[in-house]
Amino acid sequence: MHLPQHFLLALFLVFSNVLFATEQLSYTKDIKPIFDNRCVTCHSCYNSPCQLKLSSFEGLTRGASKEDIYANRLSAVEPSRLFVDAKTEEQWRKRDYFSVTKKEESNESIMLRLLKEKQKNPINKGDYSPETDELACVKNQKELDDYLEDNPHKAMPYGFPALSKKEHNILKSWLNSSKLKDDKKDLTTTLEKNQIKKFEKFFNNENIKYQVTARYIYEHLFLAHLSFDKNSQNFFQIVRSRTKSGKIDIIATRFPYTQIEEKFYYRIRPITSTIVHKTHMVYSLDDKKLQTYKDLFINTKWHEKPHMPLFDTKVSVNALKTFKQIPAKSRYKFILDDIHYFIMTYIRGPVCKGQIALNVINDHFWVMFMDPEADITVNDKNFLDNNLKNLSIPNKYGETPDLIETFTIIKNYQQAKIYFENKNKVYKNHYPKGLGFEHLWKGNKNSNDSVLTIYRHFDSASVHKGALGNIPKTMWVIDFPLIERLYYSLVAGFDVFGSTSHQFLVRKHMDRLRIEGETNFLEFLPKDVRREHFNSWYKGWFAKRLSFYIPSDNEPNINYETKKYKTEFTNKLFSYLNIQKDKINFIDKEYVPAKILERYTNKKEIEETLKTLTLPNNSKFIQYHTDDKTNLAYIKIELENGENLIYTMIINRWHDNVALMFDEDSRLNPKKDRINFIKGIVGSYPNIFIKVKQKDLHEFFTLINDYQESQEEEKLILKYIINRANPNFWDDYDWFTNEFKKQNKLQFGLFDLNRYYQKAINNH
Repeated sequence: MHLPQHFLLALFLVFSNVLFATEQLSYTKDIKPIFDNRCVTCHSCYNSPCQLKLSSFEGLTRGASKEDIYANRLSAVEPSRLFVDAKTEEQWRKRDYFSVTKKEESNESIMLRLLKEKQKNPINKGDYSPETDELACVKNQKELDDYLEDNPHKAMPYGFPALSKKEHNILKSWLNSSKLKDDKKDLTTTLEKNQIKKFEKFFNNENIKYQVTARYIYEHLFLAHLSFDKNSQNFFQIVRSRTKSGKIDIIATRFPYTQIEEKFYYRIRPITSTIVHKTHMVYSLDDKKLQTYKDLFINTKWHEKPHMPLFDTKVSVNALKTFKQIPAKSRYKFILDDIHYFIMTYIRGPVCKGQIALNVINDHFWVMFMDPEADITVNDKNFLDNNLKNLSIPNKYGETPDLIETFTIIKNYQQAKIYFENKNKVYKNHYPKGLGFEHLWKGNKNSNDSVLTIYRHFDSASVHKGALGNIPKTMWVIDFPLIERLYYSLVAGFDVFGSTSHQFLVRKHMDRLRIEGETNFLEFLPKDVRREHFNSWYKGWFAKRLSFYIPSDNEPNINYETKKYKTEFTNKLFSYLNIQKDKINFIDKEYVPAKILERYTNKKEIEETLKTLTLPNNSKFIQYHTDDKTNLAYIKIELENGENLIYTMIINRWHDNVALMFDEDSRLNPKKDRINFIKGIVGSYPNIFIKVKQKDLHEFFTLINDYQESQEEEKLILKYIINRANPNFWDDYDWFTNEFKKQNKLQFGLFDLNRYYQKAINNH
């Protein structure tokens, strides 16, 4: 029998698709989207389980490690930064990273075994907390067999629903293929290439003034995700390379100010890893910015003849001294031009995790800035030089300070005392009538950055333009020497791979810097009430002993008409800076709480109830849920007209003081906790997703308002929260992710689910 020719052709095409399916799979088009949507949410930073970073092909190739980056250690370890500290798979193997894609005895890789086990055991049971669980980090099939025998329900994705059959089969086919390869392409646009040429030419100009300027800018932008086009999804990073052109050859150094013995060049390279929000700190570069650099640094007369400062980690860490040849006002204006970025660098980076680091700040506060024309520290040409010895930072002791050096932090209290006394004296001389609103910076044009709001979410934090929330317990005013030391202590000079003593020193020094910011704010209140305000922030005998405060005798140049000084200051500040009050969270004295309605018909009614729930003790829910996994909730309100409202519920915990590193729970006061509801999505680490239909708002708000932790209420709340065991979890995750991207494409990055609410409750 002769089959028709076209039938044979069709049959051939069908079988060829089967035979060559794995060869046709593209990492960029087929594999990376699955990793991005289902794996990068946990595997993207130093806190990635087993250090397995799946945000790039290079991270997949590097594999996993048993070493815990955040472990307590007596001495520093060698850095293991992807793309920097090793560049080939062989180099990573020598550093004890092991493959998760290599086939072993069972002819399956570790990754594929973990994915297949999840398909067999999709039900999640118990608690899942990747950052605190003792993960096996198996490196071979024997270890994997033992792990799965004891933990059949802890395969991948860890503590979340399994991949869809389609996703699983695609990954299975690709992982079973003979050779895994990357196929990414350079998507840099012509505009971006031209801008890179301009900036590399500027940074690599041989003129000494350009070279010192380039060094200063590099040390401040080495973590930045550079953007040349707000409509592009391409981001770049400035690095130090052995090559002036062509392929970039990064020179690995522990700190951005570490000396390089060989000739190097500043280069700008594309960031090829998937963008994750927790490390996505955008800094825009364009022709206007280049001209600003020239105006601030090149076309300005310097204090000294330009010369390259020493590259000495014990000296270079103090930029106030290292770059004193550059006018302080130029350096301060450079920082203020992108102040949101710089505050964000030490609030969100360089670590991806840090409860001990972040319990040095309150859960909610505002930050203001001294105007560069009024900041005496930059306008008095002798002030900084005369006080440099009192402005040292402990990072000068390096990544492994010894015990004697560790306890020298106590000397900083004496240094701080001298510095405050000197500063109070010089301000008295320059401003005998005291400080007023005219001495505060008005922000960049159309940027709403004259005041920034910082929210702490237990072991992460976020920074926002404008004054969000109600009047906070504390506020800061930052001047030039404070912002520079904050940056070099917590960003440029902070070593994730350093010893515990290094990180302890940085944490304790941050106490001084926090108090300095608070002290600057108190100078705007009457001198007779400053000590009272300060003491209210540091309750407890031990906290008072550790928290030094040197108030000045200078009265502010502000005409106070009431005894509620902080409230009056805030209202006058808002008027002076033309700041809008937070419509949901700011509570005026005449505010009358709203009642929970039987039925909600519009957005205004919904937000009135949200406003009432922000009042102290108006939400019993937060008194029962005060652990570190209940800080951020993303709420989707599904309206009957098909639209959706999105809010982030932030729990601000009240601390009697933040002067101590340990035993934080003993200093919490849940009765003073507050909820803030922010429009849109805030933060990088959601603890829970919530969905509420319009018709259920009465029930939901009543639950939040009157929660008593009864069995009935615990069961009812599962009606609204998206538990990690919910089979439809990924659909909701995708929805919130897409909405976050719509909110701000330039600032968008993937959430991290490592801190999602840990209890797996299967009630479906």
